[in-house]
Amino acid sequence: MGKLRNNFCLVLLVIVSFSVAIATPPASPVFYKTRNSDEWVNKTFRIQKRYARVLVIDQSEQPPKSIRVSAPDLNAVSNGAQPERSYSVNAVFKKLQEAADASRGGDLVAVMPGTYAGFVVGDKSDAADGRYVHFKAMGKPGDVVIDRGSERDPDWMVLLQAAHHVIVEGFNIAGRTGPGRELVGPRAGIMLDGDFGRSGKQTHHIVIVGNFSHNHRKWGLHSTDTHTVLIEDNLFALSAQEHSAYASDGSDNYVIRRNIFFGSNASGLQCNIDSVSSFHELLKNPALRNYRKEEPTREWAVGLVKLATEKFGENNFPDGRGINFIIEDNIINANGKAGGGSLNLAGLQDSLIQNNLLYGNFNHGIAQWDDANPYDERYVEPGPQSPDQVHGPEDLPLWGCHSNLIRNNTVLMNNKGRAAMQSRNGSWGTVMRNNIFINDQPSSIEIFNTSIFRLDARFNVINTLSYTEMPDVLKRLALALPEGADTTSRVTRERAAGEFVRYGEEPWVTIEGNWWRLNPNRPDFRPTAASKLLARRGDATQLPSHDLYGKKNRRPFIGALAPAAASNE
Repeated sequence: MGKLRNNFCLVLLVIVSFSVAIATPPASPVFYKTRNSDEWVNKTFRIQKRYARVLVIDQSEQPPKSIRVSAPDLNAVSNGAQPERSYSVNAVFKKLQEAADASRGGDLVAVMPGTYAGFVVGDKSDAADGRYVHFKAMGKPGDVVIDRGSERDPDWMVLLQAAHHVIVEGFNIAGRTGPGRELVGPRAGIMLDGDFGRSGKQTHHIVIVGNFSHNHRKWGLHSTDTHTVLIEDNLFALSAQEHSAYASDGSDNYVIRRNIFFGSNASGLQCNIDSVSSFHELLKNPALRNYRKEEPTREWAVGLVKLATEKFGENNFPDGRGINFIIEDNIINANGKAGGGSLNLAGLQDSLIQNNLLYGNFNHGIAQWDDANPYDERYVEPGPQSPDQVHGPEDLPLWGCHSNLIRNNTVLMNNKGRAAMQSRNGSWGTVMRNNIFINDQPSSIEIFNTSIFRLDARFNVINTLSYTEMPDVLKRLALALPEGADTTSRVTRERAAGEFVRYGEEPWVTIEGNWWRLNPNRPDFRPTAASKLLARRGDATQLPSHDLYGKKNRRPFIGALAPAAASNE
């Protein structure tokens, strides 16, 4: 009898322990907060110094027996070139997918020059900090071409699905369409997909570096259900239907730096975190399928997020907002004939947007909003008409762009019915410093009534300013209005042209063969040494550590680029 009682107690203990485990959400990811992207990389990505194995993909009859490569350094621009090391080749494959399947955490997958089908990578349990799987194109830029979708999922050329601790470096990911051309081929060059509804997982700790992803049906890169992603030194170009690159659906904790977004039909860079798609993905997960039928209300959405947080932990699921982004040092050029924003932000919060150059686009410049989601609608239309209606954030839309710092960007355009800098649909708490926002058409800055709360806009150079659905009394909700004494207004592109080293509308890049190069005739938007409008002006307390070209900043200036003369050194 005592033995039975002991067995019963043991079973009960297991059941109780299991119940506690089910009730306790997994640990939430920790996002390192800083305004220095090099520091973010150092604190966030622990990359191995040596590879565990080297797998080679080679279509020749004489594959290499050894490979010389340097250890991956994600801050190589700051740290300089790293020494190379020789590795013996452990295995040789003909197809990328074969090597992807065989790879383990800590491996280098070295792809020799040639043309290949794409590949899919899933969750590898042995990948971790210090054990990244590194897919690296060998040879000269453009020697390794991925020109068709993966055989496993032809919608994508490179698909990282519920994957983690992966680096993709140096590939020409070449689609076969473009704006105004017949729509053929995969939807995107690179897809990062957590597949949360099915797997309960997010894709995370991903590095996309030095790739040329272009001429795809929808996107050069797309991401959903992700966190902790570094996108640097890529060219995303000529997407036929939509955006050069697109981060969406509850993505958090990104650094997007030193990329070029060029010539696509809609946005250059779209960070639309999309509450509707996020919540629909959540409801596919078995743990949440019994949540009540969708209602277009804040109460329904907040209840779903609360339940998901209890089950999965904060930031462990797509919650319709994106936090802790650093978007810096990017060139966005010649996008947007289909509309949207060149740098289009929806649901991006507590993030830094700095040192970006936007010119020659056809849509909005930098646009902040909430993607017109139904859960915010009651707080957007008609929005507040008096300061007494806004006691705090709870009286405003939840899924707009909140508390972003937007500083030292240059936006130049001539687009009717658009804005160089727009804040609407509850994009409140924006700090704007040291920016050039010039649209020759109305408006350079446009602020809606749901976005005036805690607006702090100073030391910007603009043309015209407009307020939408904004009674004057509501402006009392701002900390500093854009028309303050520190702002220079009525500046057109023609007037600004004389302040730059060389003004122009020529494209930033030219595409030649299998790769691209900087256009030697591209404009030079550095202020001249003599510029009274842009040089030695601005808010020194909000000056980035460097400018768009990586030049260290020691004196304030307006725009993405420090003055050309040595006076700023």
